[in-house]
Amino acid sequence: MRQTSLQISELTGGQLSGPENIVLESVASLKNAAASDLSYAEPRFQANALQSNAGCILVSAVPVEASANRSFIVVRNPKLAFAQAATVLLWKPQSGTPIHSTAVIDPSVTIGEGTRVGAGCVLGQNVKVGTGCVLYPRVVLYPNVEIGDNVIIHAGAVIGADGFGFVKDGDRYVKFPQIGTVIIEDDVEIGANTCIDRGSLETTVIRRGTKIDNLVQIAHNVEIGEHTVIAAQTGISGSSTVGPRSIIGGQVGIGEHARLDPQTILGGQAGVLNGKRVRGGEILWGTPARPLKEFLEQQAHLSRLPNWIDEIKRKLGLRGKLDS
Repeated sequence: MRQTSLQISELTGGQLSGPENIVLESVASLKNAAASDLSYAEPRFQANALQSNAGCILVSAVPVEASANRSFIVVRNPKLAFAQAATVLLWKPQSGTPIHSTAVIDPSVTIGEGTRVGAGCVLGQNVKVGTGCVLYPRVVLYPNVEIGDNVIIHAGAVIGADGFGFVKDGDRYVKFPQIGTVIIEDDVEIGANTCIDRGSLETTVIRRGTKIDNLVQIAHNVEIGEHTVIAAQTGISGSSTVGPRSIIGGQVGIGEHARLDPQTILGGQAGVLNGKRVRGGEILWGTPARPLKEFLEQQAHLSRLPNWIDEIKRKLGLRGKLDS
């Protein structure tokens, strides 16, 4: 939806420098932008703004060499303001029917106003979907799953499949009941091919505002706190709890019955052991997860280990004996 540079400055609460009447039709990066595009420059890329063809650029400070045919809008956080403006500039009226003809929807399903269901989706018995949601193609919602308002679920995601629960009986495994459900609260986004299992006897819950990347596995009875972000290929085992406003990096593994405090930050490939209580408020890395400073010190020691061994051999005069 077209906006002028003045309208964008009012929308973002920024200070406009330059023409007020530049018409903006879309958004783009500094490199690819044209005269009708809005772009943004974070402080470290401020110099690149002068080489851009963008008609209007969101910045944290106006470059010294401003142009008469381009506007700058000074805001505290250019990237955030850009995202907010993009929701307006990229808005288009929805066309076609809200529910694709190939979607399979049980008669007991309830779907809120403004929700769109893509091709090949399957919505099982007693599923509830709120208002303003988007289900991209091939999303599967198993029976009794509840989806809140303004939820986005990307292609191939499966919500409510049975959890991985079995009891060993001699040489075989007996399936443990998986009769719980999944509740996805408002404003959650779930990436492509992510799987969120139903609770076994309880409920798997994804709290409000959480953002989950592609290819994430969330097991039965897990609870994810509000406004948490989880990157791709992370696996969270059964009955674990992730506190609100946590940040989980890619390929993180979390064992069963683990407890992550609010604002836990786990770097990529970190590992949390079964039953572990993890403190929040600092960056943790490695397996088992530990404070980043401690992790880096240990890695540095490991990298020097071969040299230390050679030094010990030399001092003891044992190089030849030990090597043989």
